[in-house]
Amino acid sequence: MQAIVYRERDNLLSRLHPLTGLLYVATLVILALLFSHPLYQLALFLAVGGVLLAAGGWQVWRPYLYFSLTMLVFIVGFNGVLGGWGETILFVGPALPILGRLRLTLEALLYGAGMGLRLLVLTSAFCFYTHMVDPEGVMRLLSPLGSRFVLVITMATRFLPLLVQEFYRIMAVQRCRGVKVAGTSLKEKVGSMVPVLNILLLAALERSLKVAESMQARGYGSGPRLVYVTDLWRPRDYLMLAALALSFLLGVVAVAAGWARYTYYPRLEGLQTGSLVPALIIMLVLALPAVLNWGWLHWTWLKSRI
Repeated sequence: MQAIVYRERDNLLSRLHPLTGLLYVATLVILALLFSHPLYQLALFLAVGGVLLAAGGWQVWRPYLYFSLTMLVFIVGFNGVLGGWGETILFVGPALPILGRLRLTLEALLYGAGMGLRLLVLTSAFCFYTHMVDPEGVMRLLSPLGSRFVLVITMATRFLPLLVQEFYRIMAVQRCRGVKVAGTSLKEKVGSMVPVLNILLLAALERSLKVAESMQARGYGSGPRLVYVTDLWRPRDYLMLAALALSFLLGVVAVAAGWARYTYYPRLEGLQTGSLVPALIIMLVLALPAVLNWGWLHWTWLKSRI
């Protein structure tokens, strides 16, 4: 559960302007929702996956990846069994009440795989946001909307990671004291969790009081808001913005031209090699952060320039 906590890393991606990181995530999400072609979805997945691996994020990406792959298998199986549309029949099962006769078709399986691939892209984009975008920088971007609004968002985004950390700390203390925190039956497991949840609730209330006392001691709301940190725009941010603009425009053109669309039903649409060129370009452009990060880590001259 440490995978949901942001930690600053010694790489270029953690030092991007917060707006640049947000726009990268937004571009991935929008294109993933616009594209229905599985190879275009695969291009997005390879791009964001390469960026996460280049930033040394395999350990934090792995839980997201395992979850998404599990859901992909479930989606493919569910859609294959219950969504028996399509002309390419692979298997005909027995007739079941309400559901009727089961028909397993190639179109239904590949449609489920395409939707699962989209889920992979979205969860990977969320992983990038969680681990490569500084939440405090995002809050500074939202500060013009109002200090109270930003305060609520900040406390809400910090609540879950702190709650998870506190839960594991309490569990470790209980084990050290010899308290049995796990049972064999469901009733025993629920009963053993009640004291832990009580302690967790008290810890959350105590933390809230400490935050309120700290805010009062610092004079929160007693005067105009001061800015202590300013996020600077650097050449790497402009390179990223240019790459994002190019990939987004190319993606919109691909959707408008029909290259990024794919028809699964009633029969699978054939693949046109020429229409896949934009997907390759989008993948390479969105993978630019991985190249910049490698240069930033291994090339002192480039690091000093961007």
